[in-house]
Amino acid sequence: MVEWRPLVISIFFAMAVYFVSLVSGQSGGFLGVLLGGAVVGYMIDGNIKDGILHGAILGIVTGLIIVAILIIQLASYGLTSALSGAILQSIIYLLIMEIIIAIIGGVFGILINSESLESVET
Repeated sequence: MVEWRPLVISIFFAMAVYFVSLVSGQSGGFLGVLLGGAVVGYMIDGNIKDGILHGAILGIVTGLIIVAILIIQLASYGLTSALSGAILQSIIYLLIMEIIIAIIGGVFGILINSESLESVET
């Protein structure tokens, strides 16, 4: 079952990290998605399968938002005709990488949460 509240919170967190890195001139899109995946994995209090599912949803949503931002940036540079070539292929690879990184973050968040719960119980 998808828990939407932690997912929305982690999407906003990942996008905030992305926008801060975008404004500062750094490349922090992957870091934002990884941390967002870890946040959603920690917050959902489930098993690894839940972390993978929530990480994948986070990766898809944030990846599509970031791809839309990149397309807007390319259009502002006047590169709209170049989108059909190698740039589009790179954007698709970026989306796939963001999904994979978010899944890894979701699994890390689940593992961190499970370790913290085990240490509390003993």
